[in-house]
Amino acid sequence: MKRLPLPATKGNLLKLREEYSRAAEALTFLEEKRDLLVGELLRLQSQARRRRREMEQSLAQAYQAVKEGLLTLGTAQVARLAPAATSEAAVTLKERTFLGMPMPVLRYHPYANRPQASMQDSLAALDTLPSLMNEALSKIADLAELEAVLWKLAQELNRTMRRTNALSYEILPTFRETLHYLEGSLEEGEREALFHLKRLKSRRAGGS
Repeated sequence: MKRLPLPATKGNLLKLREEYSRAAEALTFLEEKRDLLVGELLRLQSQARRRRREMEQSLAQAYQAVKEGLLTLGTAQVARLAPAATSEAAVTLKERTFLGMPMPVLRYHPYANRPQASMQDSLAALDTLPSLMNEALSKIADLAELEAVLWKLAQELNRTMRRTNALSYEILPTFRETLHYLEGSLEEGEREALFHLKRLKSRRAGGS
């Protein structure tokens, strides 16, 4: 087992004991953090699967509305009506904190449609298309936020696992082996010093 190249002194022993205690506390913290990250990842993965299904359903509904319009009115008529359904929207990006890490918060903000031309000769499917698209875009933004959070959590979990493994399988075992060596060496030195002291006292007693 590997150990640190430290001379066997009481000062080194006391210092290493303090470092070992701090490293053990760090390991406990990292293990708790690892468990929290794993739990949050599992929870969000399930949520992401559900949101992806919802997004795909919303996109399918919007696509179906466009398809019905094209089949019923034709490409030219749909293209002529398209400007009448123009609208503006905004996407905002903010941050929140989880376990000290910044996480993205993405929001889609649709605006009300502003008709610019007559829609009298349009189709019911096309009339509902703007709201369907707004709903689909909102779900896309929600899913994008969630997948970005999952990516950041996965990265942090990898870093936490590397640090946890380094402490568990390298740093703490090395500290323990070094502590064992220092304690043994100091105890052996104390036994030798005591033995020599007894011999000295015995010689003095014999000489008197």
